[in-house]
Amino acid sequence: MTGFEVRTVVAAPRERVWSALTEPAEVRQWFGWDHPGLDEEIRYIFVDHAQAVPPDRIALAGGQEIQVVDDGGRTVVRVVMPGESDEAYDALAEGWRLFFAQLRFRLEQAPAGDRRTVRLSGVTGGSRLLAALDSAGVKEDWHRSRYLHMVVDADGLLVAATAERPLTDEGPAPAALVVSGYGRDLAEVRAGWVERWRATVGDDPVVE
Repeated sequence: MTGFEVRTVVAAPRERVWSALTEPAEVRQWFGWDHPGLDEEIRYIFVDHAQAVPPDRIALAGGQEIQVVDDGGRTVVRVVMPGESDEAYDALAEGWRLFFAQLRFRLEQAPAGDRRTVRLSGVTGGSRLLAALDSAGVKEDWHRSRYLHMVVDADGLLVAATAERPLTDEGPAPAALVVSGYGRDLAEVRAGWVERWRATVGDDPVVE
């Protein structure tokens, strides 16, 4: 069995993090991205197949467990899956890595309004995907790891670049950009990011 541990430190009290992990309306403000089945996915993972053990553990399906540890005003959030781990791409682990970085943005930045997202996907190499990420201007580096880079762009949007090969590789692989904004009409945002993808990747993305 493939195992993993994904860990994020959030500058927020444990009680606030706990509510963001256990109340479906709050989970929707950071988990995943907009698609027709998002509410059902959240209910399946965080309600129907979750066992919360306050104040610090949530058992999930498949042997996964979220742990919420007080760190003197900050909170360490971990999700663990028992088993052997390696450096290969793991979609489940990388999904949590993206979602926990989105959780941290939601709680630390406290943006006003409901979250809206745009997800662009296709097949490309790391340098082209990162060029698209950088094309809107980087206000703040938010996260960097083997398969995931995230920035806050010049407009205050949280933008993630993720791929199934290391982002330092030039070889083509399934890849995506996830753009998150709060309290915004994303029609203009969507159009702008589609153009950036076309300019750097060179084809039309699948848009969600």
